[in-house]
Amino acid sequence: MKKFLILLLTLALTLSLTACGGDTTGGESASDDGSAEGTTYSFTVGTNTAEDSVNQLLAEKFKELIEERSDGAVTVTIYSNGALGGDAELTESCIAGTVDFIIGMTGSLVNYIPEAALFDLPNAFPDLATAREVLDGPILADLQAAYEAGGLKLFGYADSGFRVMSSSKAVRQMSDFSGIKIRTMENPNHIAYWQALGANPTPSDFSELYMSLEQGTLDAQENPYDLIVANKLYEPQSYIIETNHLLHTLNMVGSKATYDALPADIQQLVSECAAEAHQYARQMADERIESQKATIQDAGLEIITLEPAMIQEMADTASNVYDLVREQIGDELVDELLAQVETTSAAE
Repeated sequence: MKKFLILLLTLALTLSLTACGGDTTGGESASDDGSAEGTTYSFTVGTNTAEDSVNQLLAEKFKELIEERSDGAVTVTIYSNGALGGDAELTESCIAGTVDFIIGMTGSLVNYIPEAALFDLPNAFPDLATAREVLDGPILADLQAAYEAGGLKLFGYADSGFRVMSSSKAVRQMSDFSGIKIRTMENPNHIAYWQALGANPTPSDFSELYMSLEQGTLDAQENPYDLIVANKLYEPQSYIIETNHLLHTLNMVGSKATYDALPADIQQLVSECAAEAHQYARQMADERIESQKATIQDAGLEIITLEPAMIQEMADTASNVYDLVREQIGDELVDELLAQVETTSAAE
């Protein structure tokens, strides 16, 4: 069904008058100043997450802002819950220009944008404030260049806080990780991390996760509270372990082909609205987390907060992931990130 929907969308885009990868109507050409007065644009935004998620809130805010500020010249249709495909399908469709924008986690982009592996460094950020300041800083331009080389336009970063582990088994000390069957993304760095801790990582599609946990073919998974609650992943589980091993970094990206074909005024509008929507998503992530924890505890789960010494032991045990990432993208970007984290942390 997902592939059928993608085919229908592609056919519709091909048969319509097209500018910048999105449908256009109006028939007037761009003016001398690069604007497209009289032309209308219809964009698609795809996500692979439930509607009750920060991803969805980011998409809805972008839609609200750009439709309002364009005075109706731009309309946005949001496809949630993987309606246009899983992470890989969405990314490939966006690069090809058959889906205009997608919103997802950086971890799903590594096979397409190697530099996104920067966000696979365990415990790279000591807290959310540091992470957000760094990602809004000079390193953003370097990452935007890397995304463009891969056919995607990066507009900024949001997050859903840190990723935690849900499990049918308690984890209170390092030995408790041994043999736990945990679902991971199709990401070699994530797999290497859990292997280093002694767990048994099993990559699988997100759409299959709930059933695998319910049937007991998996013991555990790792995601931010936002997605755990939105997709009710806590229901088949008994514990939440606050591993906080990775920032759940979100980004809205667009097809570079789509964006480059837009007139200058629409490009500016897309960039401004997307940047504002990312900031809004961060705010909403912060506001939602306490109620999400309460939902999980009301369902009878125990939330285990690990001691700082154990968090450090986990980071030390999985330090080989840093070597893997350096092999994939070189030292320059890794060193730049770590230096900016250190500088920002020291200034706070």
